[in-house]
Amino acid sequence: MHPQEDARACLQELQQKPPALPFEPDLLPMLFAATKSSSATPAKGLVTLIERSQKLTTRVLATANSAAYGQEFKVSTLHRAINILGLKTIRTLVVMVGMAAVIKGANLPKGFNVRELWVHELKTATIAKILAAELGGQNGAWGQAADEKNRLIMDPDEAYIAGLLHDIGKVFFASTRPDLWETMENMRNESSQQYFEVENAYWSMDHALIGAVILYQWKLPLILTEPINWHHSPELAPTCKTEARLLAAANIIARNEPDAEGNLCEEAIAFLPERCDLAAIGTTIAQCLAATDNEAFTTLVE
Repeated sequence: MHPQEDARACLQELQQKPPALPFEPDLLPMLFAATKSSSATPAKGLVTLIERSQKLTTRVLATANSAAYGQEFKVSTLHRAINILGLKTIRTLVVMVGMAAVIKGANLPKGFNVRELWVHELKTATIAKILAAELGGQNGAWGQAADEKNRLIMDPDEAYIAGLLHDIGKVFFASTRPDLWETMENMRNESSQQYFEVENAYWSMDHALIGAVILYQWKLPLILTEPINWHHSPELAPTCKTEARLLAAANIIARNEPDAEGNLCEEAIAFLPERCDLAAIGTTIAQCLAATDNEAFTTLVE
């Protein structure tokens, strides 16, 4: 089969039978709708859907009872946990539990480094959240004062989720085409090309597109799926171009961390707005990454 025909076949297979999430399929779209809506939150409906997944229920209650929230009394109900954590934190937990289950259940090649993937996803998520907080809002270069074309619509919590999911397409690809994944991995190791460049050269499709297609099947909003789709080439994004630029920068910085002085690499700077304090952003990212124990955090999601 011609590589491009195989690429189309791979996408069709994944669309017809997308990886199953370990909870009710309506939970994610309901959470995203609830966190965007100004109307009353349908807490009862959310609790009902969360309760159907024992693992998710356990994770939510454990987080609500963690030292970070300093509860004097044990939180034993989901209603109270939702009130304590907030819907955006619940949303992130749901995404992480879903992602962990999908990765754990995938039939991946022996050479696929799951821990390395997790650490990179978590770093990218952390950096994306910082960039969204620094560049969005009222005073950021991509904030409310920016022209409509360059205004950042994605909020920091959404940026974190986008970072967390941006390379999930690698899992879908490797599990669906393990032999081809190994071939491309060998090609990447033998060349100076990045992984997405090898993918595009071989079959005119990369893991970013694969990931975005499945996330769309999971009913995630376009504000996430579009930046993920275009995070290797944000200049080509038909929509959510600013969000794609932010995710592209976060992905690059995660692989090329700021130095001791907080200097960012030129490749990442190219995607950031000219009117921003690069030194301050670089320093914030460096300090946050130094204080974040991603190795310990991966044990929560494996």
